[in-house]
Amino acid sequence: MGLFGFGRKKHKKDEEAVADQTDETVAQDADDAADEAEDAAEAKDAADAEDQEAQDAENGAEDSDDDDSEDSDDDKEELEPGPWDYDEDGVDPDDDDGYISFGSIFLPIEPGMTIRARRTNEGIQSVTVTIDNSSVVVVPLAAPKTLGLWDELSDELLESQDGAKIEEGRFGDEVMLPVDVKGKTMTSRVVGVDGPRWMLQGVFSGDAATADADDPKRTHIEDYFSRIIVRRGSEPLAPRDIIPIMPPKTAAQRRAEAEAAAKNASKKPDVTKNDTDVPQSYDVQHKVQTTMRRGPMFSEMR
Repeated sequence: MGLFGFGRKKHKKDEEAVADQTDETVAQDADDAADEAEDAAEAKDAADAEDQEAQDAENGAEDSDDDDSEDSDDDKEELEPGPWDYDEDGVDPDDDDGYISFGSIFLPIEPGMTIRARRTNEGIQSVTVTIDNSSVVVVPLAAPKTLGLWDELSDELLESQDGAKIEEGRFGDEVMLPVDVKGKTMTSRVVGVDGPRWMLQGVFSGDAATADADDPKRTHIEDYFSRIIVRRGSEPLAPRDIIPIMPPKTAAQRRAEAEAAAKNASKKPDVTKNDTDVPQSYDVQHKVQTTMRRGPMFSEMR
């Protein structure tokens, strides 16, 4: 699958408010990403002061995990560069302990990462992943069947945000977006990957936005973003609608739910046939029969 090339086809919008709302959402995600990156930098400084022995133990655990997941990684290497579609051949995150599910997106699990969900009255709007001094805000959006959405959205960002510019990056055209955070101007990098009826938006900040293209500080979280799996589902959604993001579930929780559902489906109603003590129905009908009776007869004698 990889990157879906749908060309730079344009079409007019019926409502300008939809575009304005999208721009505001991206700007808010950029602000959130910048805040996350600044917090991550402070946390990273504190983490560097930890005992080296604990770090060695953690590295040993990582090596063990790598051995256990070697077969799974080999399967992923056969796929085109991601993010991937849930229904693509070779993609099966449901029973994969290396992924945490948010319903419409499956996020890889890495040691030391932090995940935060931004929730409003309408539900979860985005998920922010922070690794070291880099953050990425992830948003899955519904897209048309025949057209890519990122070309259109990136043009709108350029027109609506002063100082925004396009640069070529790992995920194609990427928008460099200046963001004011706590009186300072920081740079966020907005990318979009078009899939079948979806677009995955990523807003990178921190080292992931400012480091050179081949710098591990940038490529590490880009690798992470490329391993995300998107599940569009069959729910009818308008283009640019957020594909519903659910509370997170681990692979163990997903397996337990699947087993419980299978167990309930295999159960049969325990009803004893021809047992008069067991009511077969609570819908009781009463038959009322009325009989016409002849009243008393009177005779008159004169």
